[in-house]
This record gives sequence, C-alpha cells and structure tokens, in this order.
Amino acid sequence: MEMEITDTIRDVTEKEWTALVGSDFLERSHAWYRTVEDSCMRRMCYIFVRENNTLVAGACCFPYTERRYIELPFLEVRSPLGTSLALFSQTSEHVDMLLEGLQQIQKKEKAKGLLILDLKRKEFISLKNQVRKFTEFQISDNTYLNLNFTDFDDYLDSLKEDAWRSARMTLNRAKRWKIKTVITDEISTWKEPARRLQQYTCEEHQDSRFFLPEQFYDALEKNMKENVEVLLFMKDDTTIVFALSLNTPETAIYKFMGLDPAYKKYQAYFLIYYEGIRRAIEKKQKRIYFGPTTYEFKEKIGCKREELFGLVRMVNPVMDVALKSYIAANRLKGKKF
Repeated sequence: MEMEITDTIRDVTEKEWTALVGSDFLERSHAWYRTVEDSCMRRMCYIFVRENNTLVAGACCFPYTERRYIELPFLEVRSPLGTSLALFSQTSEHVDMLLEGLQQIQKKEKAKGLLILDLKRKEFISLKNQVRKFTEFQISDNTYLNLNFTDFDDYLDSLKEDAWRSARMTLNRAKRWKIKTVITDEISTWKEPARRLQQYTCEEHQDSRFFLPEQFYDALEKNMKENVEVLLFMKDDTTIVFALSLNTPETAIYKFMGLDPAYKKYQAYFLIYYEGIRRAIEKKQKRIYFGPTTYEFKEKIGCKREELFGLVRMVNPVMDVALKSYIAANRLKGKKF
C-alpha cells in the first residue's frame, strides 16, 4: 500500500473518489471539497491510500483552533462546512495508515489534538473498534424529515393539530403579506443579499465560522450548480431570508440560513422549513436535513434526530487525561458538544 499526503482533492479523480465514498452525501463529494478549496474558507489536507493503483482509503482534515474556554489548535477530521464523515476505509489496516498520515499532519501543524467528528452511530461503532487511545463523546444531533408524502397537503395533514394550525397560519400570513418565494440555481446572482442576511445571523450568534465569502458562491456555482438551489423570501423588493440547499435525487440538505432581524415579524424563518419541505416533495426526494439546533420547532413539524459522535485524542498525556475527565463530567450532565 502507498500513502500520499496532499493539499487538494484534485490529486484524485472524481470517479475514483466517488467509488470510495459513494454518492449519497454531497458534503463528502469531490465537488464539495473543490468548492471549499476554491473559496479558501478552510486550509484542507488529504490522505490517500492506494493498493495496486486503486484508491482504497482516504481522509480529509483541516487545522482549527477551538476557542471554547482556552485557545487550543486541533486537527479536525470532518467534512468542511458540513456535518458528515471525512474518514473512509475498508479495513483496520487502512485506518492505521490514515491515522499515521493524520499524525504527520498534526505534527506539522503543531496541533495539540486530533478530532474525528460527525460520525453517525453505525460509523462511530465501526471506527471506535478500530482506533486506540481515543475518547468518545456525543455532539449535537442532526435533524431530518422522511418525506413519505404524496404532496405538501398530505405532509401538513400528517402534523398534530397545533402544528398543523401553526403551519397554516404562517403560510396564510405570508400570502396575505405578499411574501415572494424565489427558488433558483443562479447562485452568484444572489450572493450580495445572501451575504448580508448571513452576516446578520452570524453577528447575532457571535459565530463567524460559517460566514461565506463572495468567492464561495462563485465556486459553488462553478462546481455544483446542478446540485444547489438558493431559497429566498422577499418583502416588496427586499430579500429578508435566505438558505442554500444541496440536492441529490434522494436527499436535500438546508444550510447557511440568514435572516434580516428588521423583518422578523413576517416569520419568514419558518417559511424556509415549510417551503423547503414543499420543494423536496415536489422533487420526489426521500429525506430532508435541516442541521442541528432549534429542536423544539423542528420536532413539531415532524423532524427526527440523528445522533452524531466524535473521537478525540490529545498529544500531551496530561491534557488527554484532563479532557477525558471534562467529557465524562459533561456526559453525566447530559451535555453534548
């Protein structure tokens, strides 16, 4: 077997990458990594393992400084700007080679720890049994809705009475207030209002990690136009809410929502969910993902939770013991990260 460490996904072909990771999740795709690279939002590193000139394993990672309580530089193994696995292997031997490559990158970047994130339960159990000296922890659940409906009215009828009434009121108010819905794949055309709205949201939450630069929209249109739509709502000539959706024939993923706080009274934030569901049903998709947080509202509209897990290992043994204790204490409190 041969291992290669590189800084671009373009060192493997899209065909061989898809053969390794599958095509079910766009946040794992060759096109998604190209988009992130072209946008310069993350400084990506990749490990590719070949056997008889065939790609048999791969991992994607990037340096990130955690600023929760103190500043600690980590090497994160996860889909950049996503909630998806970024370590792909077929055997324990492949995992060992990937970890060897990750340790080399970790040393070069002077990272204090290695984080493997966004593992679904089945992925987590499989990987946990193949790695040593890692501490496991649970991170915030993803949310999704299975779309077993003939049309949007059938979906609304599946809701409990109070949720059905709330949805109808929101949709009727939007019609009465003449809120216009725009769904388009002309991504770069709408980048200015999209960035304005996203900036409001990032400032409100004091978190700019996912504030998309202009070049991200250009890169997205260049690399993934056939899989991406922009969903916007307008009051008169003002764009008041924005979201991006990543689409395969089976799934939709809604990301990067932005809201103008001056227009909150129009409740267009909730329209993102209803119109997103309507659109996915029209496209005959089977599942829609809405990401973590705002669980109470999402559960009212029928969403379920998908558990996500992580593994962490610190370079310094003392810090590793301290982190284990911190995770154990928070686990007893039912806290997720």
